[in-house]
Amino acid sequence: MNKNGSLYYLGVGIIMVGIAELFLMLFALLMGDLRTVYAFAAAVILSCFCGSALVLATKGKYEALGRLDSILLLVYFWVIIPIFAAIPFYSYLGSFAKSYIEAVSALTTTGVSVIQYERYIPKTLFLWRNLLAWSGGLLTITMVVLILAPFGIGGLRDKSSKFLGTEFKKTGNFAPILTMVGGTYSLITIILMVALMFGGARAFDALNIILSTISTTGYNQHSIGFSYYDSPYTAFIVMLSMFVGGALIIIFFRQFTHAKTRLNFNIEVKIFVVICIFFALAVTIYNYFTKQTGLVDAAEYYFYALFDAVSILSTTALIYNTDWQPINFYYILALVGGASFTTAGGMKLFRLLIFIKHTNIEINQLAFPHSVTSNRFLDMRLDTKFMRLIWSFFIAYMMLIVILAVVIASYNYDLNTSLLNAIGAVANIGPFADFMLAKGQDVYPFSQFETSLQMWLSAGMILGRLEVISVLGLLNLAYWKNR
Repeated sequence: MNKNGSLYYLGVGIIMVGIAELFLMLFALLMGDLRTVYAFAAAVILSCFCGSALVLATKGKYEALGRLDSILLLVYFWVIIPIFAAIPFYSYLGSFAKSYIEAVSALTTTGVSVIQYERYIPKTLFLWRNLLAWSGGLLTITMVVLILAPFGIGGLRDKSSKFLGTEFKKTGNFAPILTMVGGTYSLITIILMVALMFGGARAFDALNIILSTISTTGYNQHSIGFSYYDSPYTAFIVMLSMFVGGALIIIFFRQFTHAKTRLNFNIEVKIFVVICIFFALAVTIYNYFTKQTGLVDAAEYYFYALFDAVSILSTTALIYNTDWQPINFYYILALVGGASFTTAGGMKLFRLLIFIKHTNIEINQLAFPHSVTSNRFLDMRLDTKFMRLIWSFFIAYMMLIVILAVVIASYNYDLNTSLLNAIGAVANIGPFADFMLAKGQDVYPFSQFETSLQMWLSAGMILGRLEVISVLGLLNLAYWKNR
């Protein structure tokens, strides 16, 4: 039996990157951009060659991928795939390190860029970056459904997800899951793109905006961005796209979920909506009393604040309104993140709900030590083992933020810059520093960092996307001795 199944699937993934680059090469040819055509042609040749060689070298019968082998496959995808995805960027950036950082940021749906906003980006490269972001969102959802939830990484359990079901477990056939996720994800993308075009957006612009927002990546490029079509309708569709990507997308996967499970996920959606509504209300009330605005202006401001709340909580950080607002709230929203089984980053609302429920249980037991308190939440039992998984993830998550903040500070940046960019990397909300800069904060964004520091933050992006704690299992020496 071949134990290199993860390498085989990596080879397949590299080939798929090459095929995608072939289509982008043809698009560049239609645009008449010969320099970009040559860049994509080189990427196609190298990707297809390396991917095919890896597939042929590891082809055979495989043992079922275990927990660590599956996580190793994810590490392969987010570390090695960007190498081949970065090749087209090299002709434009002139540095492979920067090209790799750009590809990692897109594929992890983080959304930071080494490219200054005012610099022109060829349309083909702009589309390629957004396609990478969209693919990263698809890969994220698939990763959670097929690997993280069934193996209980960070407290996400198959018992709570109910995705795979008994029929899947017997056959181990991934095709239905991949078809379900990819088909639904693509259909929603097309619907939102068409809706945006009804607001006057050109097809190419609408495509890029939706690819970036439904994947909760949030590239804030003003050369091709929704700010060009500044209208309430456009802003609403963009906000809806971020909401779907960060909270609602799982509700559409009905053929693989039971009614009770949909109710469980609906709770996350409701919490997402409640947080955004109350956040926007608090900011609007603050603005109303401090600036003495009228009711009409306050209503308009509420829409802006609601957009900001959805943007940050979904870990998109797309900039629409640059008026100053109370900023301390944004730190909390960024740390929490969106719903589980979505393209959003952060700790996830699922874990926030668990923390709140468990805290309530502990308080009741302190107040009434002899009372009988239920430790169940939805269809989960919040026992010691389960809570240890949740707390382990939380500690690893916060420690990674602290470590990255220290690394940034070691480059002589201030505390605020260090924290904002560290949170942005780990929570996969990369434009967080740019967002806060637009709100009046005196911070340095990712694009102004040294390349070596950007590489450190890229590692944080990958660890954040892999739920941090899952990668720690790969440090087990016994695992590598048995390979």
